[in-house]
Amino acid sequence: MFKRLFFLGIASGLFSSLIAWVYSYMYTKIADFTEHSGFMYLLAFSLMITIGTSILAGISYRLIRNQALASFTIHVILSGISMALVFYVFKMDDPVFKNEDAAAMIDYYKGYLIPFVFIPALSWLSFKPLFIK
Repeated sequence: MFKRLFFLGIASGLFSSLIAWVYSYMYTKIADFTEHSGFMYLLAFSLMITIGTSILAGISYRLIRNQALASFTIHVILSGISMALVFYVFKMDDPVFKNEDAAAMIDYYKGYLIPFVFIPALSWLSFKPLFIK
């Protein structure tokens, strides 16, 4: 079971980093914030969330015998982490950009980051039926 969960975390993490990179690339038409959200940052964030969720799911499936309750618990935790990250983004300090265009558009930076906190969770939930039966 843990092997399938691990591959779920890897596959959904890679997929979510790809989706996040496409979103980031499309957003560069408005403002180029890739100085603080490059592909490696997106990959590390996505893999951290999805593999962490897979580890928590493995622990949950071991501790809770009812598979439906264990799955529900993991989904609630994943949703809670995503919502907590939204509040974290709102509370964090604005970065300093070297790019003058990005510095002029700093007011849009937090709105730019919000979709990134939901992409790994959506990816993990989308890929879960492929790996977990």
